[in-house]
Amino acid sequence: MLGAVLALALQASDALPCVMTPAKVAPALQFAAYPARPWSGPVAKARQDTRFARLFRTAMKDGAAKGPNFAGRFTIVEFGCGTSCVNWAVVDAKTGRVFDPPPTAPLSIMYTSGVGLEFRRDSRLLVLTGGPREGQKPDGVYSYVWTGETFRKIGFIPRAKACEPFDAP
Repeated sequence: MLGAVLALALQASDALPCVMTPAKVAPALQFAAYPARPWSGPVAKARQDTRFARLFRTAMKDGAAKGPNFAGRFTIVEFGCGTSCVNWAVVDAKTGRVFDPPPTAPLSIMYTSGVGLEFRRDSRLLVLTGGPREGQKPDGVYSYVWTGETFRKIGFIPRAKACEPFDAP
């Protein structure tokens, strides 16, 4: 997944196209700095006790069934919400509790090719690329650390600093 974000192209309607490079986004990708304890056990079904979980129940159910992929025992469930857009949530594989994404986190990944979320099972770090909502600013690379209950924003690299211009064919 790291290769996908490093080659990620972003283009805003009022700016020139750009591409992320390893040197530009490396500060946001320090997964080892936020280790997670490994967990194994039976995977719980996603609970439907929040409005968000009920609204996207099929995505939560199918995603949670795949088992943990983030922060030891959690599963980040990603599902589409239109062109160049990703919606997501976190499911606790042990309890089935669904955690909605933070309201300020990027949900719409605008004008991207590749993956907009970067995460690992052995880390509590989540790196998102894009804008907070479709067409809204600021676009860039957001870093969050998972506390076990919610995300705490720990960094932001604005689009202008995260990208180098390129000429599209």
